Amino acid sequence: MDNETKNNSPEKKSSAVLQHEYICAIADKIQDLIVKEQVSPNDIMVLVQRRNPFASPLVNQLKSRNIDVAGSDRIILPDFPAIRDLLNLLRFCLDNSDNFCLCCTLKSPFYRLKEQEIFNICKNCQQVQKDTEKSKSTTIFDVLQNTHPEIFSDLSEIINWSNSFAPYSFFTRLLNTNNRREKMISALGTQIIDPLEEFLTICLSYERTQPGTLKHFLKWFITGGSEIKRDMDASAGVRVVTVHGSKGLEAPIVFLIDTIRTPKDKPEKIFQIETKNSDMPIWLWSPKKTNGNSEKLMSVSDASTDIKIAEYYRLLYVAMTRARDRLYVYGLLKNGKNPPDIAWHTQLVNILGDMPGATTIDKNIKVTNAK
Repeated sequence: MDNETKNNSPEKKSSAVLQHEYICAIADKIQDLIVKEQVSPNDIMVLVQRRNPFASPLVNQLKSRNIDVAGSDRIILPDFPAIRDLLNLLRFCLDNSDNFCLCCTLKSPFYRLKEQEIFNICKNCQQVQKDTEKSKSTTIFDVLQNTHPEIFSDLSEIINWSNSFAPYSFFTRLLNTNNRREKMISALGTQIIDPLEEFLTICLSYERTQPGTLKHFLKWFITGGSEIKRDMDASAGVRVVTVHGSKGLEAPIVFLIDTIRTPKDKPEKIFQIETKNSDMPIWLWSPKKTNGNSEKLMSVSDASTDIKIAEYYRLLYVAMTRARDRLYVYGLLKNGKNPPDIAWHTQLVNILGDMPGATTIDKNIKVTNAK
């Protein structure tokens, strides 16, 4: 097995720039493996602790290099702008007085109005409200009838569809009319095709198995129907998977790229304590970490942290054992800071650097185990 640990020491740059360069470096390495070593994309799996912030940008970078990507093990559809645009349009159809969702729709790829145009429409609406007695009943949609009659007519037709169509029928008609699907892809890129298809699949499943109107569908979708879990073992292309989701999976080559984050990054402020004489749970809470916290709270906090760290290292074992032949370990250091001592990256650098056969070149550690 080859283990390569990369320790970046970037110059002072914004977090967004550092992350972009980091993701590009990983995508370039994967591309080199595929082009120079003729590795199949199916043989590569990328592991992260959580999907944010690395999974989606990496998938986009790989697709931009024309590398087959199976995608992520889970997709949260409202995270995609295209799905949010569809939901905002649906909310407006259900409530024509929802000025916010209408403005979002006007700015979406469906109509692509500029902010100044939307501002003028809102200003016009306010003026109409001042000049009429029924000020509260005047909406931005009403104003559109005079300022943008074509958009008003188009939205009126969509509202009529929402009154009679089920979810799949409604969104299919919406996307397949007036080149709306093409407009979304042109504005947001080809990466939205998969989320759109997954969304329509959910709509079709709901339409076939669930009763209720579009209003019921919207509530169901937002409260639990918006997350999709994929069978990554049957997927083609580079797999981008959370460590939790990788259990039972294996790949010849694994990239471990989310190695700096630790359980201490987001300390808890509320803890449950065990009691002997009561079945009711008792909670300890502190608004912030201060030196004035009680001894009991500090004790419970330390015990909780120990449990999390133990689980943290157990997941590292799970991640490393997903690799059959090679494991690449990357870490993103921000603003020149050293990673925490307990971080996966720190521990692996210390251990792998002392292994027999380890070589260090430009702060990269490579360990080759002879079979």
